[in-house]
Amino acid sequence: MYGPVAAGIGRQWFDDSNSAYGALLVAAAAFLLYRQAPALAALTPRPRNWGFGVLTVGLLLYLVGTITGDIFLLRASLPVVLVAAIIVLWGVAHARALLAPFALIALAIPLPGVILTRLTLPLQLMASRVAAGVLWLAHVPVVRDGNLLTLPNITLEVAEACNGMRSVVSLISVAAVCAAALPLNARRTTLVVAAAVPIAILGNGLRVAATGMLALSIGRAAVRGTVHELTGFVAFVLMCAATLAFVRMTRPSTRSFGTRWGQAASTSGFGLAPGEIEGLAQGRGGR
Repeated sequence: MYGPVAAGIGRQWFDDSNSAYGALLVAAAAFLLYRQAPALAALTPRPRNWGFGVLTVGLLLYLVGTITGDIFLLRASLPVVLVAAIIVLWGVAHARALLAPFALIALAIPLPGVILTRLTLPLQLMASRVAAGVLWLAHVPVVRDGNLLTLPNITLEVAEACNGMRSVVSLISVAAVCAAALPLNARRTTLVVAAAVPIAILGNGLRVAATGMLALSIGRAAVRGTVHELTGFVAFVLMCAATLAFVRMTRPSTRSFGTRWGQAASTSGFGLAPGEIEGLAQGRGGR
């Protein structure tokens, strides 16, 4: 039943560059399944009949998608049916253990075209605003008109292909893989995935600004060919680095206040060795 649906998703991953992130997510899900196999084998199966209710919801989504021709509903029903099948056959513990791989599979489903269309123009305008602000701070003369940036020697257009949507979905995928692989708790996962959106938008705006600065020196060569692809690659690497830095920043401290105070004292002039403390006490007692 889901063979044609899965095949359609796979074709879109390889035919549409905006959906290519899905292949990364499925590969990460497969790795997590392999890593969790021993833990799954150790769990005792406890099937739950209420999983048939979840299965019914998934099949209803499939039915509605088939009747209305909504491809996204057909695809969205797949992870729901998978989770329901696990609950019915093995139980909640197995479904909970497989939550991270299933979440990655759900994220791998390409977004509907109507959502991408609605987000295109706002992302273009945000990228042009960020780029214009950065260029202004760098004392580069620039005039912004919508998604157009007019520089002394060239006018740059933030086209649909450069609106940053690819960076947003790809960086969300990277954040989700990090959250699943580390693994992070629910709070940190939410923070990291949410932070990926502004990081991607800001990073894309900085990329446009960098393109503008390069265009001042090399003209239109900055907006096409190897130079344009290279700036995109460097920008995405920096976005990934910023996401990983945010993961590290949200890491809870494992040291107590007393431990930190003790370490600070031992490295300062107030740190005394046990023998020194005993000698000081004896000296006070003899006075």
